[in-house]
Amino acid sequence: MGRNFTYGTPGVSNVGSYLIAGLPYLSGSEALAAGNEDRHSFDPLAKSITVVNHGAHALRVHFVPTGAMNTPATSHHYITVSGAAGLAAGHASSGSNSIVLNGRMKDLYISQPGGGTTQYDIYAELTNIASGEMLSVTGSGISD
Repeated sequence: MGRNFTYGTPGVSNVGSYLIAGLPYLSGSEALAAGNEDRHSFDPLAKSITVVNHGAHALRVHFVPTGAMNTPATSHHYITVSGAAGLAAGHASSGSNSIVLNGRMKDLYISQPGGGTTQYDIYAELTNIASGEMLSVTGSGISD
């Protein structure tokens, strides 16, 4: 007599979901103004996100909204991606700067603390894991 196995949907600990090539996701902004913040939500979860800053002003990349951080100006729970104006000569021939983030990500926030407006692009590799499987990230290094 044969056995029938029923497999559930992949969860956040499903290794295979992170090993195979991800589904592509593209987004961005042509005019993120100073003091503004964009939220990018990924459903299914992202396993890798690349942020490319094409503008003259620096961007901040973080995992919770600025308003949810305790003292965002001094806690530095974000990564700064320099704008074209902040690049050293010969650093990037295309006039842009980028960062690649690897991990299990449900939300990503991009904010622009300086003057003027700036442009950015996002490329993400999505898994087959529903975002509801991921816990909300908070705490040390994220919001505290």
